[in-house]
Amino acid sequence: MDKREFGWKKIEELAGQQGIDSMKAVEAFSPRLAKLALEFGYGDVYADDNLDLRQRALVTLSSLITQGDSGRGLTYHFRAAMNVGLSKEQIFEVINHCSAYAGFPKAINALHIFKDVLSQYELDS
Repeated sequence: MDKREFGWKKIEELAGQQGIDSMKAVEAFSPRLAKLALEFGYGDVYADDNLDLRQRALVTLSSLITQGDSGRGLTYHFRAAMNVGLSKEQIFEVINHCSAYAGFPKAINALHIFKDVLSQYELDS
């Protein structure tokens, strides 16, 4: 399986059809960025077996929260984290933990985003 094909497989595993649709939207607008995300982000980085998907979700959320992401990235990865088995309590604790390193404004911002994601996730389930 090539990196592109593996990337699509990982997106589906993480985020289901919503993830596929999201990446297809990126691909339609910026094929080059989609290629980089698919082949490197998902097809290469996610190919290593030293971390499972739950561990990768913790790392990804921590990174996005500490960067202050307030857009689609954090929304997408909160949902993906729940899809791979992280509980809402574990995600709350990631947000709490990040407050010590990134500050309360970034953690509170992440909390508001997670609240919205969690509400929609519970409606969809």
